Amino acid sequence: MQRGVWWRIAQVVLLAAVLIGIYRLLAPELRALSWADFAQWRPSALRALISLVLLVAVYLMHAWLWRSIMRDLAIAKPDVRTTFRVYFLASLGRYLPGKVWQLAGFAVLSSRAGLPAVGATAAALLGQFAFLATGLIFVAVVLPDWVGGAAARVLGGVLVVLAGGLWLFTATPSGRRGREWVRSRLGGRAAEQLGAVFDVADRIRGRDTVRWGVGYGVSWILLGLAFSLFATAFVPQSIASTNQLAGAVAAAYIAGYLVLVAPMGIGVREATMTALLTSIPGFPASAALVVAVLSRVWFTAGELLPLAAIPLLPAAPGDAGPAPDVSAPGT
Repeated sequence: MQRGVWWRIAQVVLLAAVLIGIYRLLAPELRALSWADFAQWRPSALRALISLVLLVAVYLMHAWLWRSIMRDLAIAKPDVRTTFRVYFLASLGRYLPGKVWQLAGFAVLSSRAGLPAVGATAAALLGQFAFLATGLIFVAVVLPDWVGGAAARVLGGVLVVLAGGLWLFTATPSGRRGREWVRSRLGGRAAEQLGAVFDVADRIRGRDTVRWGVGYGVSWILLGLAFSLFATAFVPQSIASTNQLAGAVAAAYIAGYLVLVAPMGIGVREATMTALLTSIPGFPASAALVVAVLSRVWFTAGELLPLAAIPLLPAAPGDAGPAPDVSAPGT
C-alpha cells in the first residue's frame, strides 16, 4: 500500500511538472490574449461534422481490429453487436484515473458476453500496444523536423527491442522455460490465468501482427485527416499544414495516454496539443487553445455515438463462440 501511494504521488508530481512546463512555454502568448481573441473562432459546421464522422470511423475500426485479433488468435468471434457493446463500454474505463479500469472492463464485460475474459483482455492489450507503436512511427514520419534524427533512431531501437523481446518470449525454448518458471513461482489461480495469457501469446503469428499493424497505421492516418478537418474548420488557412496538424493530434494523444494518472489524458493532451499547434506558422495561439479544448468534446462525442447505435445493431446468435482452451477457470 505504501509503495502504491508513493507511486501515485510521483505520477501527480510528474503531471504537474509537465503542465507547468507547457504553461511556462505558452504563457507569454496567452497573457497577451483577450476574450475577443477567443470569441472570433467560429467553426465551419460542415467540416466539423465530416471530421466527427471520420473520428467515429476510427473508433469503429479499433473495435473491429480488437475482434480481428481475437479471431486470429482463436479466442472468439463475437457478432458485431457484442463486439461494439463490449469494446465501447469497456473503453469508458479510460475516464477513470489509471489504465487498469479499461482492461478490467474488458475482462468483466467479455465474461458476461460469454467470451473468454483472459483472452479478450489479452487481445485488448495487444491492440493497445500495436496502436501506440504505430502511432510513434506515424509521428516520426509526419513530423520529421519536430522529432529529429536522434529521436527517430531511439524510437526505432525501442520498437526493435520490444519486437525482439516478444519473439524471445513466444517463439524460443528459453522463453517458454522462463514462462514456466514464472508460473511455478506464482501458483494457484494467478498461475492459471497467466498460463491462459501465455497460450494466447503462443498463437501470435508474424503475418497477423503485420496485418494488425497496417490496420492501426491506417487508423492513425484517418485520425490525422479527421483532426485536420476539425482544426481547419476553425482556421481554414491551416490546410496547408496538414502534416503538422496530423502529427500534433497523434503526439498529443500519445502523450495523454502515457500519463497514467490523468483520466483520458485530460490536461496533458490539451496542453501538448496547444503547444504543438502554436508552433505551426499562421495558427494563432487563441485558435490553438480553442481547438485543443473543444477537441476534448470532439473525442468524447466520437466515443459515445457508437454506444447510442448499439441497440440498432442486429445480434447474430451462433456467430461467436469463445475458445474454451483460452479461458482461465472461474473467469
